[in-house]
Amino acid sequence: MEREVIATFRAATAKPDYLTTEKFDAMLGGWGVFNLGVWAAANVIAKEIKKGKKLKLEVTNEPYTDVDDIARKAIRVLMQCGADPANAALATAALLYWAGVNVQCGIPCPNRKLGAVARMAAGIPSGRVSSIPTEKLNNKISGFAATLAIYQALEKEHLAPFDSRLLPLGIGGSPFVGHTAIGEDHLFPKLGQKLARIGTRAMMKAYESAGMRTCRWMSALLGTAAALEIIHPDAYVGEEYGQFLVTRTPEVVAKAAVEEAGMPEVIHIRGTDEELKTARVIGDLAIILKDSGTPTVVGMIMFNEICSIIKEGAALGVGRAGGPLLLPLNHWVTAPSLALYLFGKGATQDEIISIIRKTMEGYFQKEDATVATNILARRAEFIERGPLTDAIIRATEPGMCNSISKRAIYAYEQMKSGKSLTELLEDVQKRHIEAIASSVARMMSKVLNKEIEYIKFKNVRPGAGRRTHKFAQRHFAFDAYVDVEVKVDGKVYEWENLLAKVAPEALLKGDKETMDALGAVGMAVTELLNAGACSMDVVVCACMATAMGMDPKEAAEKAAEVANVIISMPSQGLKKATQLTSDIMNGLDF
Repeated sequence: MEREVIATFRAATAKPDYLTTEKFDAMLGGWGVFNLGVWAAANVIAKEIKKGKKLKLEVTNEPYTDVDDIARKAIRVLMQCGADPANAALATAALLYWAGVNVQCGIPCPNRKLGAVARMAAGIPSGRVSSIPTEKLNNKISGFAATLAIYQALEKEHLAPFDSRLLPLGIGGSPFVGHTAIGEDHLFPKLGQKLARIGTRAMMKAYESAGMRTCRWMSALLGTAAALEIIHPDAYVGEEYGQFLVTRTPEVVAKAAVEEAGMPEVIHIRGTDEELKTARVIGDLAIILKDSGTPTVVGMIMFNEICSIIKEGAALGVGRAGGPLLLPLNHWVTAPSLALYLFGKGATQDEIISIIRKTMEGYFQKEDATVATNILARRAEFIERGPLTDAIIRATEPGMCNSISKRAIYAYEQMKSGKSLTELLEDVQKRHIEAIASSVARMMSKVLNKEIEYIKFKNVRPGAGRRTHKFAQRHFAFDAYVDVEVKVDGKVYEWENLLAKVAPEALLKGDKETMDALGAVGMAVTELLNAGACSMDVVVCACMATAMGMDPKEAAEKAAEVANVIISMPSQGLKKATQLTSDIMNGLDF
């Protein structure tokens, strides 16, 4: 093996930070994210499972259970990683849920709820659904939309299935209603379903009115949660709705929300295709949201990403980092959440490794996704080591080594043949853009049920003319110029300056044909805008140039200048990697 290849490989992989433009240290302060805390908390929970701790809420005559203890430990590490207490409580409850903990048990004492267990472990007050924000999808709304619509409906019409004025003294508010046919067969399920439909419909309308694509997942969740603030959230229901001691009001209420949102009756787990009832999951998570406090937008982003182990997530709005897009790494928690889910079900480490590898195939860029998952797992090990990061590193390390090695050997051969760093990176960037276009065309043809024959990027560079600042002229992500041609179902579309001119004009004019056609290419453009999430193509080339004699600072600056699309924004890791390459080359004595 050539010295230059060894030095390049070692320098590029020396620290997880070197292969991305992300700022990992800032992630630990909770500034915008706390996903490394989620990775760490997942390891904490897995280690407790390994010790034999009981992951179940039960009707036992004791003040504290194993779940209380585990919740406190997970919340502690999340807060150490910058999570607000309410966000730590919600993330912990969601992780424990996917690890296998039931969301509620008992009436009336002990009446344990998983969201409340986490909230009390964090030492925070309860909140209200009206104050729960959605995650940011460019804009954001809150559960206030659902709550407002429900109370307006309660004012305008009578929603209970009977005249409440007929209830005699001593009957209303008693077990006479709450634990008999009146409540369980009629009042709770019938009123709850009406309220959930109203709340879900209001959320969907609010999304659209605020300029966002409707998130069916969050609309159903907050519509259900708002309904559960009013009706009895723990009641068993009549057997026409489900099995006694199994089916409670959350699932029954969620069924109406799921129907209103147009969600499928069943959803699946990534990598295994295990089938879950959508109403059961929505009901469970809604009761968690209702009880766990008042999270911030950041907390809701992490909550959704923890739930992105759901295979249909991208279509329903359940997180975004589970694929197919390669999003900024501050979103990514799918791998530890999925590994924890599998671990809670008794999967072996080899089984977890196999499934994690399989999920990498769900991304447009499988190699980049594998490397991204690997560097996050390695970085998370700095905080909390455990069986989950062990398994994820084992699952992704071979792919990471293969990807970096291939690129290092290619860069060496090209530069040895006489190519300059500029020529090498122009070639590498062109190939990277073409690979994205090809992958997106292939996968989106299936999603849209259309024949996307090709996507061709004609001109991709920084500087679309929206901004005159020099920074925007240098970095693609801040003012991207894109000319693209796409052929869909036999028709060719050509667009110049897509993001600054074509797309906004078409959307503001209500040009449905153009916007529909943009659906074939939009994911590819988004993939380019996020390209810096995994910057291995650029880093490896710059390190190789350094290994072959170029000044490390010059190599880093030239790489950022030439590969200004696929690195997309400034990168401190690039400069450090090239300097380390120089140090390694100076230290080799063979």
